[in-house]
This record gives sequence, C-alpha cells and structure tokens, in this order.
Amino acid sequence: MKMTQDEIYRTRKDFFDKNAENWCDRWYKDTVTGRYDKHAKDFERLFSFLPLKPGDRVLDVGCGTGVLVPFILERITTAGVLYELDFADNMIRINQSLHEADNIRFIVADAENAPLDEASCDAVICFSCFPHFHDMEKAMVILSRILKPPGVFALSHFDSSEAINKHHESCHAVMHDLLPDKATMRALFRTAGLSIDMFTDEPGFYCIIAGK
Repeated sequence: MKMTQDEIYRTRKDFFDKNAENWCDRWYKDTVTGRYDKHAKDFERLFSFLPLKPGDRVLDVGCGTGVLVPFILERITTAGVLYELDFADNMIRINQSLHEADNIRFIVADAENAPLDEASCDAVICFSCFPHFHDMEKAMVILSRILKPPGVFALSHFDSSEAINKHHESCHAVMHDLLPDKATMRALFRTAGLSIDMFTDEPGFYCIIAGK
C-alpha cells in the first residue's frame, strides 16, 4: 500500500530519532583508528568553500548530532552564533549533550518552519540532509529568507547524487528521500532567489555553493 505524505514524514522522523544515539559512530568514526575523522579531508574541502569569519551567525540545518559544530565554531569563534536545527528531538538532545558552548542555540523544527528572523544569518549550511526535507521548495524559500545578503548558502553530501539516491532507496524509512536532478536543483535555487556559484556532483562529493 502506498504511504501517505504524513506516513512518510512520521516514518522518516522515527528513523532519525531511533538512530540518533549511534549516528556519529555509524557514519563518521574511523573503525581502524577509533577517531571521528573518517571524512576529515571531505570536511576540509567543504569548509574551504565557506568564507566563515569571527562574529558570523550560522544556521546548521538538519544538524543531527552536530558533526559540523567544531568546524563552524572554530571559524566564527565565541563572537559568532551557531543555530543547530533538526526535526528529530533525539538528534538535538544528543547534540546538546556533546556541545556546551554558550554561543550555540538548539532548535527542534523542520527546515520549512525554521523559526529565525529574516536576514538573520550570514551563512546557511545544509549538510547531508536535503533529501529529507518534507517540502523542498518551501524549505529553500524559508532558508533563503533567513540568509542575509550577501550571505553564503551551502548544500553538500559526501557522495554523488547517484550514490546517495541508491543508498536511500535501499532503506525503507528514507526510500522516498532523493536528491533531485541537477535541473530541478537549479530551479529550486532560482525560486528561492539564490544564485549558484558552484555545483559539483562527483563520486564522494556533492556540493552546491550559492549566494544571495
């Protein structure tokens, strides 16, 4: 029986809540060294495209348990503010337990309902989360409104769109959560009033950098 949109949403949310406890171990821990640096070079590459600086206000969308937190805080320093936003309560709960910096604000909300003011952030980062947005077009419009011109908008995964989609299709809970094709993605960015500066889709790395 075909799932309704509400059922798809609930199944997706339950999946992330149930898997939050071991999320970083599963995806970011090097099984040989035991350190959480499996994607160290990929993170270095991603952040080389993000001109973050001390004092910036950054929205980390679909933040999960906070894998980006150290990289962002290192760049914005204590002078900046980091908003960690995720729709899964347990992801935020674990994120809070791992990161206690005073300049982090934790928010439980869907991307399309992000409760931040217009033009309140210098950067918006969607890392490894975009296929899971329930309403992609609405989310893009809302996140663009939050971005302060001339801010930077980054959307990235550490695999190609083809590999990401194959992986999601193999998991019942997120089998509907696919990255749109390049033409559709470009249209979504245009609708949101964002201009794409870089679009990379290659084995091991997917990244869109856009401005406003």
